[in-house]
Amino acid sequence: MGMLTTLIALMIIIGIVAFSAKAMKRTINRKGKISYSHRVLWIFSGYVAVLLICVVLAAVHPAKIVEGLEKVDSEELEREGLNLYEAVKEGKINQVDNKWIRKQWQFTVTGEQLAIAFDNDEYQNISIVVERKQTNDGTLEAVFYKTSSSVDGMEISDLANPPGLTLTGDSLTIKNPKASNLAFTEFSSPFSVSQFTGEASLFDHNTDIMHGQSILYLRIPKDLELHDQSNQDIQFVEQ
Repeated sequence: MGMLTTLIALMIIIGIVAFSAKAMKRTINRKGKISYSHRVLWIFSGYVAVLLICVVLAAVHPAKIVEGLEKVDSEELEREGLNLYEAVKEGKINQVDNKWIRKQWQFTVTGEQLAIAFDNDEYQNISIVVERKQTNDGTLEAVFYKTSSSVDGMEISDLANPPGLTLTGDSLTIKNPKASNLAFTEFSSPFSVSQFTGEASLFDHNTDIMHGQSILYLRIPKDLELHDQSNQDIQFVEQ
């Protein structure tokens, strides 16, 4: 199908060139010169021909091609994040889709106090939600939830890394996720096409980034005393 459309496009272009050459022959006077009005006409006609060629090529070879990344709706991603946050805040983790679970940990807690902090006091866009268990079982369970993230409508969730979590003594440290370096190349239609289609040029482009909802859910023993050193607003599950 792609080869057929390319051949049709080439035939149209050849037809335009042949018609233009034939018409130009008729306008040349006996002295072999072209009048001023005809020059203007041919300049304009040439420009129109270029526009037609560009439109045909743009139709045959779309300007925006995304390979390997799924297209997503940013409004849908926003709803997913809100639904996840509401469910987790109410402790309804059994209603949360397992696909949002990015990583899980389990630690043995021996003390009666626990400090929570970010590594090197670096800020992280992570909400911390804590659920107290009904018993003092000496176990701290942690689950990192994250909804889909995207760049310009392309899902990049699988390219994002979860944070690290370590327990040393009575201190729980949340470490920044390993950075992922992403490079994108975007093509846009030339001005000769975009002036008619209304498509934004590269100079008018703004990158749309959706980070997704990131939540660290902690289930702690009933009487474990928490000390927040993360400068985050730690929320407790509504009982």
